[in-house]
Amino acid sequence: MEEEIVEVVEEVVAVEADQPVVTHEDYLELVSMRQAVLELKAQKSDVLEFVNVAQQYASQLQAAQERLNLLNEAINENTEALQAKMRNVVEPLGVAGEFTIADTEPHYVITSGSAVPVE
Repeated sequence: MEEEIVEVVEEVVAVEADQPVVTHEDYLELVSMRQAVLELKAQKSDVLEFVNVAQQYASQLQAAQERLNLLNEAINENTEALQAKMRNVVEPLGVAGEFTIADTEPHYVITSGSAVPVE
């Protein structure tokens, strides 16, 4: 579909008596209508840019969701492995409840009232 553009030129031109003349009212209306078209095109450009960015994000959304699911699975697996290892290391020492393990050797297991070395 071909767009027809009305170009309004604001120049003073030597006019011959037999040339057609547009009334000032019509001229102002044409200028106003052209300005409205230009403003709509500018808005369209802004919206089109937003749509393009949104489409790019949408195309990446599924891959990101799959990656998030994989990360959640890995976190759960590693958390379960950590808890199992913690039980294997600390339970034989008779430690229950909340505790911390010292960063330096010997790595004491510190509970609310005792310190037990972890071998």
